[in-house]
Amino acid sequence: LYEHKELKDGSYPILISVIKNRKRRTFSTGRSATKAQWNNTKNLPNSKHPNQQLLISRIKQINKEITDIILDLENNKKEFDVNDIVNAFRNERTEQTIQEYTEKLIQSQIESGRKGNSNAYSNTLKSINTYVEGRDILLSDIDYKFISKYQEYLESKVNVFKKGTVDEYSKKLSPNGIAFYLRTLRAILNRAIKEGLIEESAYPFKNISIKSQKTRKRAVNKDVIKMVEDLEVDKSLQLYKDLFMFSFYNRGMNFVDMTYLKVSNIINGRIEYTRQKTGQQFSIKITDKAQAIINRYNNLKDKDSYIFPIIYRKGKEYMDYRNAMRLMNKKLKKISELLKLDVPLTTYVSRHSWATIAKRSGIATAVISEGLGHESEETTQVYLDSFENDVLDDANEQIIN
Repeated sequence: LYEHKELKDGSYPILISVIKNRKRRTFSTGRSATKAQWNNTKNLPNSKHPNQQLLISRIKQINKEITDIILDLENNKKEFDVNDIVNAFRNERTEQTIQEYTEKLIQSQIESGRKGNSNAYSNTLKSINTYVEGRDILLSDIDYKFISKYQEYLESKVNVFKKGTVDEYSKKLSPNGIAFYLRTLRAILNRAIKEGLIEESAYPFKNISIKSQKTRKRAVNKDVIKMVEDLEVDKSLQLYKDLFMFSFYNRGMNFVDMTYLKVSNIINGRIEYTRQKTGQQFSIKITDKAQAIINRYNNLKDKDSYIFPIIYRKGKEYMDYRNAMRLMNKKLKKISELLKLDVPLTTYVSRHSWATIAKRSGIATAVISEGLGHESEETTQVYLDSFENDVLDDANEQIIN
C-alpha cells in the first residue's frame, strides 16, 4: 500500500513492487485501499475492504503473470534486469480489462465531482464482477454472447432484503433495474470506443434490445402546483416545500444542483451553474418567486456559502446530499397526504411537471428540451408521455365532434 500518495477519497494506491539485484520498479494495480482496509503483515486487503476477495484474486493473478515472465526470461539463459521484467509484463497487457477501465472511469468521475455517475459505474462493475466470479475480462471479450448471457443472469437474479430484524423477503430485479446495468455497460463501452480501445466494428450492442417499463406518471398539472405553492406548512416542511417550488420556478432544476448552489452562482440577477449530471452550463433568470425563497435561507453576503441549508460537513458533501434527498422525498410524501394528492410528490415531479405544463401551454418540444438540458428531444419525450387519460379523452372529443 503506497502510503506516500493519498487519493481524493482518502485511500492509497496498491502497487506491485519488483526487485532484482537491489533495483526496484513499481507499477499500479489500478486499485486502492485505506490504511484500515490493509493487512500490512500479509500485504493484502483485509476483511474491511468491500472487495477483499476480488482484490486478493487480482493481486495473485498479477503475481502469477510476473512469475511466469521471470521463468521465461530465466529459460532464455540471458542476462535480464528488473526493467526487462516490468516491460515484458506491460507489453503482454496492452489491452485493458473491463475492471481496469471502469475503475479509471470511476476515479475520473469522482475527481470531476460527478458522484452520481461514479456510483452508477461502481454498481455496474460490482454486478459484472459478481457475474464473472472475479475473473478479469478484457474489453474485447465483451461481445454479443457475453452481454446476452449477462442479461440472462440479471433476469434470473434475486435480491434478498431484510424486513425488520428477522424476516427476509426476496425480489427479482425489475426490468428497469436490468436496463440500468445494461445502459451503464453500454455507456462504458461507448467511451472505450471513443478512446480507441475497442474497434467500432466490434460494438456488441448493435443487436441488443434494452427493455424498460414505463414508470408511474410523475407529472402533475398546474392546479396541483398552485395547491403546493399556496399550502401553509409548519417549519418541519417549509424547506422541502420551498425546494420543490424552487425547482419548478427554475425549469425543473435537479435536486443535486439545488444542493450545490452557492451565492457565487448568482450573477447579475441570474443563476449561473454547471449541471452536476452532465456538465452542461445553465443560465436562468431569477424570478420574484425564486428570489423570495433564496432570501428566506441566505442573506447573500458570503459568496462561498451554499444557498440552501443542506450541506453541513466539509468532505462529506455527497453524503449530506443523499441524506437530504431521502428526507426530501419523505417530507414531500407528507405534503402529498396533506393535499390528498393521487400522484405523490417526489424530487422528480417538479421537473416532469414543468416540462408537461410547458407542452400544454403550446411551447415547442425543442424549446422544452433545451430548457431541461436534454441532448435530444427523444429524452424530453419520455417526460412528456405522461398525459392523463382525461386530457387525451378531451382532445379526442374536440377532434371527432
